[in-house]
Amino acid sequence: MRWAKWILPALLALNGVVMMLAPAWWYPRVPGVIETGALNEHFVRDIGAAFIACALAMSWAVRDPVRGLGAAVAAAAFLCLHATIHLITPFCGPKPWPLLARDFPAVFLPAIISLLVVWSCVRRQKVKA
Repeated sequence: MRWAKWILPALLALNGVVMMLAPAWWYPRVPGVIETGALNEHFVRDIGAAFIACALAMSWAVRDPVRGLGAAVAAAAFLCLHATIHLITPFCGPKPWPLLARDFPAVFLPAIISLLVVWSCVRRQKVKA
């Protein structure tokens, strides 16, 4: 199970790389994205860069929990703020629950896992102290 801790950084990196290299391919394939408006390749690449930064930060935290705590907090902040937007937006429409269920695996779950990574790093800090 030691490999399981690398799933989040790997998925964040994969998503970010695809967003940066093939935004027009990525855009219609992610459920709900086309409902947000027209494709803006520059904007998709910008967000892809944020996902790659999160992947690097989470990788550092997984590899070295004591020194990577700050990076994990920054990555978790982005992922949780992103999830907050996806939590609020569905309630502006008539049927929020299907949208929340749709977004759970790719938006809410990574945010939750990122918080678990931060918590794990904090626990390691306390053990080292």
